[in-house]
Amino acid sequence: MNDNPVIKGLIELIEKRYGLEVLDSHYVLVDEKFEQYNMMLYVKLPKQMLAEFKRLYLNKTSAMHVAWSVDDQDNIKFYATIGNNILLLLDSLLPKE
Repeated sequence: MNDNPVIKGLIELIEKRYGLEVLDSHYVLVDEKFEQYNMMLYVKLPKQMLAEFKRLYLNKTSAMHVAWSVDDQDNIKFYATIGNNILLLLDSLLPKE
């Protein structure tokens, strides 16, 4: 898990807001020349959010400027240049009122 206090705070916020578990997080160097990094969050979604994710994003590997991969246990690695885009995608999985 990331030791950066800002990232730790973000992870606590995400876990509390969405009721999910962040399994890992880090930055991925995607462009060495321009020193550009993407944020990676590896999460275990609650069952209802996972069902909504599968319904909305079945057979897709990206949306809302976020890319992802799903492992064989239905845990998801989200990748985004702007971490807030991951939050927007997670918002799309919440129940509509």
